[in-house]
Amino acid sequence: MALTLVRGNHDKKAGDPPEAWGMRCVEAGEGAAPFVFNHEPGPSRGGYALSGHIHPAVRLSGAGEDSLRLPCFWFGRRYGVLPAFGAFTGSAEVRPRAGDQVYVIADDEVLAVGEQP
Repeated sequence: MALTLVRGNHDKKAGDPPEAWGMRCVEAGEGAAPFVFNHEPGPSRGGYALSGHIHPAVRLSGAGEDSLRLPCFWFGRRYGVLPAFGAFTGSAEVRPRAGDQVYVIADDEVLAVGEQP
């Protein structure tokens, strides 16, 4: 499987991973139609933008005061934000907008939360 790393704020200090890891490193704005790869979230004129940077998570609420905060994939109309997978990365709780789609990561599964109202 080929991995593409979009250089971002941490990579300026750390540098690219070792060549032996087999990652392709690119600058923001590169893409593979219909997608554009960015580091920071936001729309792009070149296609549907995929980014990371904020490491999104959503809070799911249950009965009473039960709630669970989980990392998620967050897809809007013009761009999507991918989760972070490392234990040291942290995350930012996002509030999806009407029409957005969210998929949470729970244990070793990806589950659709559904379209947000």
